[in-house]
Amino acid sequence: MPATLPTASILIVAYQSGPDLARCLTAIERQTRRDFEVVLVDNASTDGAVDALAPRDWLSVIRSPSNIGFAAANNLAARSARGRYLITLNPDAFAEPGWLAALIAAAERHSEAASIASVQLLDGDPDRLDGLGDPYAPWGAAWRGGKGGLAVPVAEGEVFGPCAAAALYRRDAFEAVGGFCERFFCYYEDVDLALRLRRVGWRSIITPWAVVRHVGSGSASSGFVLRYATRNRVWTFARGMPTVTALGFAPVMAVLALAAVLAAVLRGGAGARARALVEALCGLPDSLRARASIAASARNSALGAMTWSPLRYLRRGVDVRPVTDLVDRIGLPEQDAYRVIAVIVSHDPDERLDAVLDAALAQCVGVVLIDNASSEEVRRRLRARAERSPALRLIENDANRGLAAAQNQGLEQARADGADWILLLDDDSVPEPEMVLRLIEGWQAVSDRRRVGLLSPRLTDAEGALKPYLLASASGWDLRRGRMVPGAVVRDGVFAIASGSLIRRDVLDVVGPMAGPFFIDYVDIEFCLRLRRAGFEIVGIGDAVLTHRLGEFHETEVLGKRVALNTHTAWRRRLIHRNRVRVWRRYLWVMPSWVVWDVAAAAYDVWKAVVYETDKRAKLTAIFRGFAAGWRD
Repeated sequence: MPATLPTASILIVAYQSGPDLARCLTAIERQTRRDFEVVLVDNASTDGAVDALAPRDWLSVIRSPSNIGFAAANNLAARSARGRYLITLNPDAFAEPGWLAALIAAAERHSEAASIASVQLLDGDPDRLDGLGDPYAPWGAAWRGGKGGLAVPVAEGEVFGPCAAAALYRRDAFEAVGGFCERFFCYYEDVDLALRLRRVGWRSIITPWAVVRHVGSGSASSGFVLRYATRNRVWTFARGMPTVTALGFAPVMAVLALAAVLAAVLRGGAGARARALVEALCGLPDSLRARASIAASARNSALGAMTWSPLRYLRRGVDVRPVTDLVDRIGLPEQDAYRVIAVIVSHDPDERLDAVLDAALAQCVGVVLIDNASSEEVRRRLRARAERSPALRLIENDANRGLAAAQNQGLEQARADGADWILLLDDDSVPEPEMVLRLIEGWQAVSDRRRVGLLSPRLTDAEGALKPYLLASASGWDLRRGRMVPGAVVRDGVFAIASGSLIRRDVLDVVGPMAGPFFIDYVDIEFCLRLRRAGFEIVGIGDAVLTHRLGEFHETEVLGKRVALNTHTAWRRRLIHRNRVRVWRRYLWVMPSWVVWDVAAAAYDVWKAVVYETDKRAKLTAIFRGFAAGWRD
């Protein structure tokens, strides 16, 4: 065991965990932050998973002679833990390498938060959510926010409470309220704890880079879940809900509980639900005694943090609320010590990539090149280039994972390599000499530079299709074209294309990665609107220049004149329109003027396909399929 005290103690409760447990510990072994210990409680398992574990100097095992439940076992582990942060982790939750570092960094940014929630993805389909925190409604229902929905990242924000499958708790806050309620055994113990922490004045935060893949319910039967979830939902409500709200919503809770029993008559499980409700009623005297103690120490009602929308409850939606002063919680890069790392994604690039690499290596301390399954001939060329350039790191994907997922690989690597700024580039977009320097000089000249999260250069292209302006909006309801000319600094940008974007690493830490499920198209727009919603600004610098290639061009005749039209293939049309609808749905009230503008752009794209382009049927079919898919997600 290390002599120095660990910063964090990771608490794992194992019961018939099988091979998941070894995989969980392997993921912990790969964490970028190393000042931790793991306290594992074996709840009388008989599957041999704990016995099969290889010894590790950071791992200690406590063996319980009987299955004392998730709540009591975590409390037992917490009493043996030495870290100032207690982190609960299910054995079927597999942490990404930066998970622990992200949790601790968020806890240090938010001293008012007793807990930090992880982003939970479905292990079998990481493009889908297992949950973004636990919303809690005043009629006593809790759920994993967005479970099964599209895994579009959220900026660091406030949630009601974390799911204890992967959650950080401050030791002092955890101990002050008595830890988990051991009567619960399992299920809703984390919601009950979140409610008690809220009542004494603490908050809860979710942070975007703390990511786990979660299997869920790996060792519990449906009858088991029904019993404890149904019973403990009633006990949580009885113990912690403020009196007036409890009296007002108790009938609603009772009606919903009875409706669940009646619905289960058709689906199965009615007996288990009914028995659980009887057990809950029998245990109410103990819950009411605990209620008196909880109320005596309460400083607020926690009602403002609850989810009051019935529609969000019915849809099991996400409820992550912006942190109004997030901009002020992160630092600024040290002046004169900027470490800029470029991230480039390639897929069967032409010779233009060499010019991109030359320019990036000349202006950055390092380059991360992610190749998305190019041909073997191209890969050989890229490997040779990486061998000649020590500052170039090559990551090869065996399959085309899409632009967003590949960018995220590069962003994670650049963050791990200590970047202050991260430059995104396409494999055919060439920075002009001193583009990065001009971007940073423009940022330094901005008086309120703390608000600036992303810098964009002036774009030019050989075809002359790119107009020298940046769409801008101060309020979200206005929209203007900011002219990107030499000497210009355009404030309040709506979005910047990814290629050429220079992003502050500290801002990236709280805004989150690119939207992997988008694959390609509108990835940069979604990221920029998320950045704006978090309180940061996009600024265009006219003195910085990027030569960029936009889409595909073909010539056609319009009113007797030959014109060049920017176009895309049918499969790209489907992705474009799918993703634009996804963005409209998420950001209508963040940037209504731009959404109206983009709806008009979508209509023009349909018109263009009808009037000017070849292969009309395939492209129109792709467009309408994209629209339909965007509304489904």
